Amino acid sequence: MLMRRCLVVAALLMGLTPPLTGESRADTAWALRMARDFVQAQRDTRGKDVKIALVGDGVASGVRPLRGAVKKEKDFVRTPRAKRNIGTLMASLIVGGATEDGLLKLRGLLPSATILPVRVYAAPDEPGGKEWWKTVNWGNSIGDGVRYAADQGADVIAVEPFAFGGGGYRNGEGVDGTRSAIAYARSKNAVVVAPSGDQRPNDPSYPAAAPGVIGVGGVTEQGRRAKKWTSSSSAVFVAAPSFEMPATGYDNRLWTFKGDPVALAFATAAVAMLKSKYRRLTPAQIGEALSASARRPAGKRRYDTELGFGYVNPAGALDNAHRIANRPGLAMTATPSVPDTAGLGGDRPGPIKAAPYDPVRKC
Repeated sequence: MLMRRCLVVAALLMGLTPPLTGESRADTAWALRMARDFVQAQRDTRGKDVKIALVGDGVASGVRPLRGAVKKEKDFVRTPRAKRNIGTLMASLIVGGATEDGLLKLRGLLPSATILPVRVYAAPDEPGGKEWWKTVNWGNSIGDGVRYAADQGADVIAVEPFAFGGGGYRNGEGVDGTRSAIAYARSKNAVVVAPSGDQRPNDPSYPAAAPGVIGVGGVTEQGRRAKKWTSSSSAVFVAAPSFEMPATGYDNRLWTFKGDPVALAFATAAVAMLKSKYRRLTPAQIGEALSASARRPAGKRRYDTELGFGYVNPAGALDNAHRIANRPGLAMTATPSVPDTAGLGGDRPGPIKAAPYDPVRKC
């Protein structure tokens, strides 16, 4: 298991595409194929000029692999001595760079992208964190962060899972604020991505349950739904790896992390690739490109609540985005088909003949 996991991680983060052995084919073929999809997509775009907002616990300053890639953070929380660990690990996975010891040369999923950190929550184990959690209105907190990111011109807005909150918050106070903020971001052509998380009947988890959000489900090394992180629900739009990945942390040391943040980083990078190459595509068109290209395990239907439309496939999505961007619009004729002075039915209108409507009339 450890050897197979190392093979998958190497393929995904170092751009390697080793041949499939008999031992690895069944368990990891999907991940190696995803690695090839990301490598192929990177040949088209490395994320230049695309801005990714990470709405969550913030991104630490002074992290060497992130130098020059991170904009000034907006902090809505303002608790002291924040670690900003999840956001830093996600940013490291997306834009990449060498670790401090230089033993691993990890390639970022989208190394030329720009990260905009928006801090909207504190970890409970940080100074002031417990007190902050007692008073926070999650809906307002998320909504403020999403609106700010949209106003700053973010192309993609990734809402990080909360450190100890199950990846979202339940239906309740502030939900309308979250939904309206997401609609506002979409009106500015920003794509909102979030973990689908733990969805329950009649008790949705936000922001993934909000209309228009690209919900990301996590999968295991075997390509199956990671039940610890993702419930089976219609909030799952696409699936991405959620198993353990290495990345540089807030302290410039090599960490490993897993779960919703990993899946969110992969899906966010894929969406950002599309926005980098085809900036004018709408969020709905981005969703169309992702859904039509997602890879499905053999024998699976076009959509299900386990994997959504399938494993995210950035190379295929770029091909679809190209076709969508070049669709012909409705043709306008140079001269009207009917002259402006023409009447309908002759010079003088005649009586209109009509039959009475009978709701039970048989054909």
